[in-house]
Amino acid sequence: MNLFYELMGSYQRGLRAVFTPHPFIPLSLMREKGLVFNDILQNEEDMAFAAMLAVEEGFDSTTLPFDMNVEAEILGGEILYHEEVEGHPVYPTMGVRTIQTAEDIRIPGNLSEAGRMPVILQAIRKAKEDLKDQAGVGAFIPGPFTLAGQVLNPDKMFVMVLKKPEVFAAILERLTDLLSRVRDAYVSAGAEFVTVEEGGATTISPRSFEKLLSPRLAALFSDKKVPHALSLAGRSDRFIDLLLACRPDALGVDQECDLATVVEKTPEGMPLFCICGAYDMMAKATPEIVCEAVRRCITTDRVFPLPPADIYPPAKPENTAAFIETARQG
Repeated sequence: MNLFYELMGSYQRGLRAVFTPHPFIPLSLMREKGLVFNDILQNEEDMAFAAMLAVEEGFDSTTLPFDMNVEAEILGGEILYHEEVEGHPVYPTMGVRTIQTAEDIRIPGNLSEAGRMPVILQAIRKAKEDLKDQAGVGAFIPGPFTLAGQVLNPDKMFVMVLKKPEVFAAILERLTDLLSRVRDAYVSAGAEFVTVEEGGATTISPRSFEKLLSPRLAALFSDKKVPHALSLAGRSDRFIDLLLACRPDALGVDQECDLATVVEKTPEGMPLFCICGAYDMMAKATPEIVCEAVRRCITTDRVFPLPPADIYPPAKPENTAAFIETARQG
């Protein structure tokens, strides 16, 4: 049986597994092990080892890769890696963006050899082998809209949504094809679940979402061999009906949504992953405040609390421990 289903079932029976459907990097533990942030993004051994640190911290799953630039790099985007600032890691950013139309999107024939795919696929295999059913291993991909924001000029993209929706729809169609192939490669390598992160898709209207994005997300979720969680940031409660129509196996929301509305609209039995607490809670709060935030989040056994930012700013080990213990005990 897929370990993801086993963990969800155990949680709903009151045993409370603690998931990380998004990547979580325990920075202090990473440094203690001598890992360098940029290396865990580009080296298969370091990536796998860093992924397993989440399990060492106490989580029942781990998710990789750790950044959102993999697919953009496959399409020829320039990835800029940065040195630490005041001792804090900095995620890579996009440099030159060359995509302007759907015709500019050229998907490599041998996708598993493109960009960092060989590194990530091997890291998934290694993490899966080393964990040996001790924890679930998942994959993390952007949704079509989020990926569009990586390969297009963001300002031009939003103008396109409003004034040239047919052009943007064609771009989303090609990007969805790429994401389907990346997802399939991750699953073939051993990923037991997939989280599709649609980032800032709540910045467009529900009408635009339904017209432009819903058909692509539905296509992405129509042919899945493992459970898929669909995660949306911001005021996602306005979009819940649209998200459910895409037929994910689980939903993910953040602190900005009206969780009560999401719980009310979501079918009984569908897991809800909810980021709880302010973005800097894991870095600046006390363990007592962390525990209180987690307890407030667990309004029903369907809600899986997720920690906010891990390295932006860096989570304190005692807060991570408090989060996991409270999430497990309820």
